[in-house]
Amino acid sequence: MQRIGTLLLLGWLAASASASAQLSVVVLLRGTVVDSTTGTPVGTEFELRDLSGKRLQMGRSDSRTGSFELVLQPGQSYVLTFRGYNVLRKSDTVRIPAVREYTELPMRFSVRVLRKGMELLRLHAFDPGSTTLRPQARQQLEELVQLLNRNRSLRVSVHVAMLDTRFVDEPAPGKGTSPKSSSRKRSRTAPAPSGAAPPTLLERAQQFLQARADAVAKALAGVRDGEERIRIVPELPPLPIARPLSVAPTVTVFVDDVRELVE
Repeated sequence: MQRIGTLLLLGWLAASASASAQLSVVVLLRGTVVDSTTGTPVGTEFELRDLSGKRLQMGRSDSRTGSFELVLQPGQSYVLTFRGYNVLRKSDTVRIPAVREYTELPMRFSVRVLRKGMELLRLHAFDPGSTTLRPQARQQLEELVQLLNRNRSLRVSVHVAMLDTRFVDEPAPGKGTSPKSSSRKRSRTAPAPSGAAPPTLLERAQQFLQARADAVAKALAGVRDGEERIRIVPELPPLPIARPLSVAPTVTVFVDDVRELVE
């Protein structure tokens, strides 16, 4: 009888150990999503993945409080992505501490809520007098392409300017301008066809600005449905521009519209 009792006790201990192993320690992430501009709560969709990219869970934060909860494993890292028709897609890496007992972890996440007229990007995209995009501007416009492809509800207007470039009427020879400097100024303009009148100041400015707009459009060619979602606006200032502004942005991107889509 004593041996049977010992065996029963060992069996009970083994079962208890197994049950304890199944009741592993977890961390309860109590998240809050807020607007990065106003600090107000945001209701938006989220997606949880592990570092290998495997999707673990999907959900939505409360529209009134911005709150949500996730049960996670201690010592693990996750990628939490927020997205919505009016929210710029954003991913945050969440690292959970290696705790040994149940823990509640409050975390605050900020997202950019899209509003009509919001400025998304401001670039010094060209050197003065140039219609070739600067390398840094190309990189930033490529990031804009990726952003637009991730947020297909987003429509933008891209304003292209030329306030950084001097545009004045060329003085006639002998009016205080050396032939060398006059030649240098004329070299910026395509020669007029034989027998045709030289282009006016307005025509030269329009050609210059259109060349900049074409360079920007080419850089944004990778946007899905770009013809419908991107509006390029060349901004022709009053002429002549006698005092260029070297700090003036040459490309500025604004939110035109945000439409809810079923993807």
